[in-house]
Amino acid sequence: MKTLFAAALVSIAALMLVEGCTKKSGQTLWIYTSIYPHVVEDLTAKVAAKFPGVDIKWYQGGSENVAAKVNSELLSGKTQADLIISSDLFWYEDLRAKNQFLAYDSPAAAKVPAQFKDPGHFWSASRVPVMVVAYNSDVYTASDAPKGFADLALPKFKDKVAMPSPLESGTTFTAVALIQRKLGWDYFSKLRANGVISAGGNSAVMARIESKERPVGMVLLENILTARKRNPKIVAVYPNEGAVTIPSPIAITANTAQPELAKQVYDYFFSKEAQEALTKGDMYSIFTDIAPPAGAEPWMKVLAASMPWNLNVIQEVRAQREPIKQQFSKLMLE
Repeated sequence: MKTLFAAALVSIAALMLVEGCTKKSGQTLWIYTSIYPHVVEDLTAKVAAKFPGVDIKWYQGGSENVAAKVNSELLSGKTQADLIISSDLFWYEDLRAKNQFLAYDSPAAAKVPAQFKDPGHFWSASRVPVMVVAYNSDVYTASDAPKGFADLALPKFKDKVAMPSPLESGTTFTAVALIQRKLGWDYFSKLRANGVISAGGNSAVMARIESKERPVGMVLLENILTARKRNPKIVAVYPNEGAVTIPSPIAITANTAQPELAKQVYDYFFSKEAQEALTKGDMYSIFTDIAPPAGAEPWMKVLAASMPWNLNVIQEVRAQREPIKQQFSKLMLE
C-alpha cells in the first residue's frame, strides 16, 4: 500500500512538473520594438495567446528611442531586452560587431532573401517598411504631382515639401543613405534651397501632408496607407528612381536569460499569423507569398524596382554612419 501511495505521489509530482514546463510558469520575456503602437496592440494579444503562462512585456518607441534605451542599458552592464525588433539595420550591425546578439539559424526564417539577413544568423529582417513620396490630391492633381524623389527639388514644390529627420528616425536614415548614393549630396542641397522641412518622424510628415501645411512629402508607405483609411485624398507615389526598401530586423540579445523561449518567440514572428498582422498594419511581409498591405503595390514589383540592398551596401553605409548624419545636418538643418 505504501509503495502504491509513494508511486502515486511521484506520478503527481511528475505531472505537475510537466504542466509547469508546458505553461512556462514564471518566465518573463521583454520585446523592445519600434513597430507602431496599433500594430503592437494586435501582436500583443496574438503573442500572449501563443505563449500562455509567459509574461511577455513590451517597450515601444521610435527606432532612435529603442536604440538609445538599449545603448544606455548596455552601458550599465546588460539590456533588459530579450528580443529587439526595430528598423535601424546599421545599429544592429554595430551591436553584432560588439557581440551583443545571440546567433540563431531559425528554420522559420529560412526563406528570407539573403540580402535581408545576416549570414552569421545574428539578425534577420522580419518586415519591410518602404520609403516613397506622398501628396495631397486636394492640392495637386496626378499630372502635377511629383513622380519621384528628384522632383521634390523642383521650383513648383518650393516650401511645399516635408520629410522626416534621419537624426530621429532609423528608417529615414536608411532612406537618406541610399538616396544619397543614387542622387548625391547635391540633391539635398537642392532640397534645402527649395525650402524642404526635415523634422520629426514619419507621423509628423503625414500630419503636415494631411493638413496641407506641406502637401507633399517623403514618407513611409505604411503611414500613407494608414492615413488613406481616414483621408482618401492622400496618394502614394512609388518613385521613378525606385522606392527605398528598409529591412527591419529581429534579433535575440546575447544576455537573454531565456534563450530557448526567445528562439520560439523569434520563430513566431515569421509565422503566417504574425506576418499577416504586420501587413494588416500596412507593412510588407518579408515573404513573397504573403499578400501585400491593402492598397499597396505587389511586393515583388516594388522590390524589383527598388534601390539595391546587399551586404556591401550595409557595410559601406555603416562605416559612414556618423559622417552621413553630420553632412545631412550641415546641408539641411544648419
